[in-house]
Amino acid sequence: MRLPRARTAVTLALAATLLTSGCMPGSKSGREQTAGIPAGQQAPAGGQAQGGPQQRGAIVATVEAQVSYAGEAVPIKIDLYGPRRDQGFVTINVQVTNLTPDGQGSSLGWQINDTFAGATRSVDNKQSFSGVYLLDRKNHKQYLVARNANEEFLASTNLNAVFVKPQQTAELFATFGAPPADVTAIDLIIPQIPVFENVPLG
Repeated sequence: MRLPRARTAVTLALAATLLTSGCMPGSKSGREQTAGIPAGQQAPAGGQAQGGPQQRGAIVATVEAQVSYAGEAVPIKIDLYGPRRDQGFVTINVQVTNLTPDGQGSSLGWQINDTFAGATRSVDNKQSFSGVYLLDRKNHKQYLVARNANEEFLASTNLNAVFVKPQQTAELFATFGAPPADVTAIDLIIPQIPVFENVPLG
């Protein structure tokens, strides 16, 4: 993840501290971890993934599922791009496709809204890709979506305004504190979606 130049020194110092200590601020009994981000570091708007296709790398896994919207089951597909460490953080990028056949379902499409929020609260009523987390099986730890000092998620937000029409796609991201360097694979858990197991971590 490319951070604004003005924040680089602060972020590097934070990342070094986290990696040295082996824990993240806000950890709960060694199981749940969150990362503190300098105030003013904003997450891109909903539906926007980090970087272009070449920066995101190759798709490493795909799952299909059904989610509920307006009383109906919406078939979707999620493609996961290979996650990589960057300055003490890991950003997950996914592409979400509405598999509803053309001409069927809502004319507006599927509203992502809180589909992937899980039990997390929204910030200013702007639903985010915030219920996802990483599972480090080697160290028996969970890594939650990072937040900045204003409690804003470093993840796609404004998802209440994102509608995915049949056969169309949206791209989402979420950023986490990186697991230790010796962790080479993680599980990615997204609410309502089958688990992405043993995902290689670059």
